[in-house]
Amino acid sequence: MSAYDLDPFRPQPAWYRHNPYGIHGLAHAARVLVWAEQVGQALSSAGQPVDMTVVRWAAAVHDVGRLDDGRDPLHGQRSAEWVRERRELLVPALTDGQLLQLAYVCTWHVPPDHAAPHFSPELTCLKDADGLDRVRIHDLDPDKLRTRHARDLAPGAAVLYHASRVEPGDPWEAVRACARRLGWWR
Repeated sequence: MSAYDLDPFRPQPAWYRHNPYGIHGLAHAARVLVWAEQVGQALSSAGQPVDMTVVRWAAAVHDVGRLDDGRDPLHGQRSAEWVRERRELLVPALTDGQLLQLAYVCTWHVPPDHAAPHFSPELTCLKDADGLDRVRIHDLDPDKLRTRHARDLAPGAAVLYHASRVEPGDPWEAVRACARRLGWWR
């Protein structure tokens, strides 16, 4: 697994409509970012073009539109709306095409795969990464992941989740510190 500096993609607590410290908050975003990076790099290494800036921002902001931690089928659409309205907050900046793609990925990360009009590599990365972090709710099923690489990462998902929970302080920093020790964050 390769390590990348993911620090520029940190969402701010104020970006969240719901609890940034809850199960869909900063720690979740940080873990999804770790896994999205790994899945995206694996797809790229296999010759699949992947816009990693879109993947990284999608991991960071896919749940900012949540109203609660329960079933919230419209949170992807609200997250996409947030992205379109607050583009200037996303640094590194996005091109117009990347912004459209990011909004698309945020929107379609919620519905079932077959509902998406186009299943892009960036959507694959986010859905698999989000799926890997289902370990936090005891619902990770590696057979439901879309890529072999994501399935191979399933044991690491449990390691990162459990290790980051025991770190004190800021949940983003806790995940970052663990991921750095494990070689997944530079």
